[in-house]
Amino acid sequence: MVYSTPSKWLMQKYPPLATADGEPDPAAYHRIFDPFYRGAFDAGRQVRIVHARQLHDPRGERTGPTPEEAVRRHPVLVVPGLYLAADSMLDWLAAYAEAGGHLVLGPRSGYADEEARARAEAGPGRLTDAAGVSYDEFSNLVREVPVRQTPGGPLDLPERATATRWADALTVADAEVLVGYDHPHFGRWPAVTTRRHGAGRVTCVGTVPGRDLARALAEWLTPTARHAWRDLPATVTATTGTAPDGRRVHIVHNWSWQPASVPAPVDLSDALNGESLPAGSALELGPWDVRVLASDDTEDHS
Repeated sequence: MVYSTPSKWLMQKYPPLATADGEPDPAAYHRIFDPFYRGAFDAGRQVRIVHARQLHDPRGERTGPTPEEAVRRHPVLVVPGLYLAADSMLDWLAAYAEAGGHLVLGPRSGYADEEARARAEAGPGRLTDAAGVSYDEFSNLVREVPVRQTPGGPLDLPERATATRWADALTVADAEVLVGYDHPHFGRWPAVTTRRHGAGRVTCVGTVPGRDLARALAEWLTPTARHAWRDLPATVTATTGTAPDGRRVHIVHNWSWQPASVPAPVDLSDALNGESLPAGSALELGPWDVRVLASDDTEDHS
């Protein structure tokens, strides 16, 4: 996920979203950014947050990865709320998708230049050809709006999925509609579209996704994630990383007052006391427990 501190500061002073009582919401940036992160968390996906300037610095003060290098490091880039973006930053994102990455644009991305001046062209600025959609109008949503997936589409969208807070009036030129609004007015526009661009893809999310929509999007974006910890209880989460010696490190949490038990996906050893846990045996977790385990396998289970 791409984080933009300048965009956050701008939205603190000029929020695009409102609070429940109609006042400007100084936390607007995180109201846009956080639901995408929560969707990935709920889907059991692991997320790395990178600052926009770590990818591309328009001022040339630091050297970031080339788009081709970024594709290898980050096969999916989710970019919500990148309001302030120089032309070269947006061109870099387009080149990233063309090189084989999956670029996901959320609300307000590319709307203004690096001086916070609204772009004269239709949104998302400089990315309309790559995305296959554009918009001139947008709206605040004062309540959640149900959404529905396109029949036969790739998302597994629950019936209760919703759009929240914002809606871009996306006009499709050359893109596939994945999700639409179930609403007498907003239903004329899609909520989520996608389009092949070069060797990669650009997906536009024209709303702040509700929790179910955000999770469905995360599951679709990373369908081939080889997640070792499958079918976990609702209260248990597992994250996996690589230690300096090459071993895989698994951190398993139980977020509940009730004990939980999950099967070990591979041969594990407790990183703290050395206890062995063969694959398939039960990993016992007490209330609000956490276990740190290691395995010698090198396959990516993230």
